[in-house]
Amino acid sequence: MVTLKTIAGYYASRRAISVIIALALAFGVTSILIVISGYNPGEVYWRLFDGGFGSLRRLSLTLNMTTPLLLCSLGLILAFRCGVWNIGAEGQLYMGAVGALAAGLFLPSIPKPLHLLVVAIASFIFGGIWGAIPGILKVKYKANEIITSLLMVFVAQLFVTYLTQFPWRAPQEVAAGFPVTEKVAATAMLPKILPPTALHAGLIIALGLTVVVWFVLQRSAYGYRVKAVGINPDTARYGGIPVGKIKITSMILSGGLAGLAGMAQVSGIFHLLTDRISPGYGFLAILVTFLGGLNPFGSIFVALFLGALLSGSHFAQSDIGIDPSVVHVLVAVIMLSLILLPFIEKRLSQPFKHS
Repeated sequence: MVTLKTIAGYYASRRAISVIIALALAFGVTSILIVISGYNPGEVYWRLFDGGFGSLRRLSLTLNMTTPLLLCSLGLILAFRCGVWNIGAEGQLYMGAVGALAAGLFLPSIPKPLHLLVVAIASFIFGGIWGAIPGILKVKYKANEIITSLLMVFVAQLFVTYLTQFPWRAPQEVAAGFPVTEKVAATAMLPKILPPTALHAGLIIALGLTVVVWFVLQRSAYGYRVKAVGINPDTARYGGIPVGKIKITSMILSGGLAGLAGMAQVSGIFHLLTDRISPGYGFLAILVTFLGGLNPFGSIFVALFLGALLSGSHFAQSDIGIDPSVVHVLVAVIMLSLILLPFIEKRLSQPFKHS
């Protein structure tokens, strides 16, 4: 006999089961490609796991990759929950990195806590402005935010390339021929939280903001309005909610959080600005967001999983010689498998329909 409690428990876990099935399919398809390439899938996956978690140093590298993924995902959650398709987190990350570099390089020497706060505010503002533009274009001129936010990624990347190659480029003896800027001041560098590893305090910021975003969505009037607009903007407007204002605000906050991911890269990893400041964290965060079920806490685990894959791919290459592009193929297949989630959830719900 199926009780109400049984049904509630089933539907609570149905999403997780669907994600597990989709991931299993993705790993199955990737395993076939690995075999065709002449490698043992079990060995490859073990090397990826060992490369991501096999030592304290490797774990620190994984967590450093988890940080920008999580920050970008938190921003995307706010936008997606509001019904705005922000695809430009990568560009907002780049602009946040510009803000972090400007505040960390050109400000006079000030105490470290204050300097880091200024750097964080600058990166948030730069990323927020870059997120606000497609939001305003959508609300005021009905422009498709998918197209505008995506195109602005390329504008941001080219802008960073210009800055690093011309006005902000470091002297030749410092840059060693590569287009980078000079390093930010020591007071603008995020402290290490697990010496002597490279793990920096950006992880603490990301985890703290995860709690903040969850609280905003679940316990605040603004979060209620965001979800109401995302579910049905016409009903929300009829209920007195300023739909356009909420959408623009959500895009500003979304871009600002992605901008903080740029700060994590500048102040925590590189300590300078380069046109390769991100390997695509803003795009990969879309995967993190959906696999996490648009839940801030769910994004933590998915970001950690993906960060381990990215970190482990470098060690797998050095250990067994497999190309890191195998991981990129795996990530791409996982993204494609997301298309199957509605179908899988529908199939899993059928037993209750016949009960």
